[in-house]
Amino acid sequence: MSAKTWGLDIGSTGIKAVELARTWQGYRVTNYVFRPVSAAEGEQSRAKKVQELREIFPKGEKGGRGLIVPIPSQRTIVHRVSLPFEDRKKNQQVVKYEVEPLLPFPIDQVIVDFYTPQRSQNGKRALVFAVRKEEVSEQLSLMREAGLDPESLVSEAMALFWLAKQLGLKGSANVLLDLGHEKTTMIVLRGEALSLARSIPTAGWALSRSPEQTSAAALSRLADEVLRTLIIYESDQQSPVENIFLTGGLASLGGLERILCELLKRPVAVLDMERNRPSLLRDVPKDYHNTCAVALGAAFWESARETERINFRQEEFASQKKAQKIKTRMTLFLSYVIILALLGVATLATNLYLKEKRYKDLKAEIRKEFLQAQPGVKKIVSEVQQMKNLVGEEKARVDALGGLASARSPLEILRELSLMIDPAWKVRITELVMDPEVVEVSGEADSFDTVNRLKSKLDGSQLYREVQLKTARASSLENVIEFKFQMKRGI
Repeated sequence: MSAKTWGLDIGSTGIKAVELARTWQGYRVTNYVFRPVSAAEGEQSRAKKVQELREIFPKGEKGGRGLIVPIPSQRTIVHRVSLPFEDRKKNQQVVKYEVEPLLPFPIDQVIVDFYTPQRSQNGKRALVFAVRKEEVSEQLSLMREAGLDPESLVSEAMALFWLAKQLGLKGSANVLLDLGHEKTTMIVLRGEALSLARSIPTAGWALSRSPEQTSAAALSRLADEVLRTLIIYESDQQSPVENIFLTGGLASLGGLERILCELLKRPVAVLDMERNRPSLLRDVPKDYHNTCAVALGAAFWESARETERINFRQEEFASQKKAQKIKTRMTLFLSYVIILALLGVATLATNLYLKEKRYKDLKAEIRKEFLQAQPGVKKIVSEVQQMKNLVGEEKARVDALGGLASARSPLEILRELSLMIDPAWKVRITELVMDPEVVEVSGEADSFDTVNRLKSKLDGSQLYREVQLKTARASSLENVIEFKFQMKRGI
């Protein structure tokens, strides 16, 4: 999540903006704004909203970074559908066609996105949110006039859901009613999942009108709509609703909780945002807590899981800022790849240079040793090969004089004997006695079997015409066999 995110709720009677920051203590509202505007329609109201937005974000786009704007719930269409795939990316490619028969508008005139709960019995079940493109265009047009470019346009119902999750509303089923000036937004949470969302066209202004009879009639209509929705939900989910919480600008009207509690026959209370998150709104007066609920929920967009995010900035309305972020990340990624490639080439070149240097140093050392052994050599072509040739010549000269080839020295006999001994055997030669015709070898082995194997090797040698095992006895030391061989030299 970015350091700070703004949630901006543009209502018909007021603009609510909340700046949310993530600190070491958790999330906290670091700035908030509430600006009332006229409920009148037309250019005058639009101009007033643009003016207020410019005052809230005097730096324009620069001041609106991380800006999340909810689309009013009465402007969106919600349907529950079963999607064909488990993978979200695949479903994003086909969700329009899945929901097309349910929409009252041609599919090319709407933007569609969907929500899937993290845990559900059927991972393909989803709530699909659709909004007309002209609504998206109108909202973005208003933002552009104010010099703003929001990162995301989201559903108002989803903003309330993110808020409820962050406040820790838990239970088998809870209802959140956001009482606005033009409508009431209703969501049902089952555990930590959004189970239902709808907009009830009961104007909030009617709840605060006088005389009392008008308010009572408006409340009765609202309660009837809520009850019908709950009956359908409870019969489908087989789960009773435990609590109903009120939020929004009209949630604090005197006596509203008591009247709705009597009409709905269920516990009704104003949403207490300070109960589970006392530090979240500690710098915001309590009178504004419920008024800013939707804006605060929208600011939690970046903290939501990928499967819970809704963003209507798609297709031709895709955020240039988001595209720039992706481009920047790709550029950064390519830069890292190039840097790593250059480092790899530099490392390879360094290794080759060091190997070449070591080779030259070794060659110089060999030449030095060669010149010390043969100081009279005038022409050097290959030190190693010339040294081998000289050694061969010396050996041939010695053999010609009847040296090592005929008599064989003790070192050669020991060498031949060592070649016969398998590395896995444990054999130690303790004595070697030689005369012109007979060689006697004494030593120690780890077993009689090893002694027998060594005798077999000696029997197969062409150096000796006869091999006798003169002694083979167990030593006073544990696992030690003393032996003595007598071999007669070959003719």
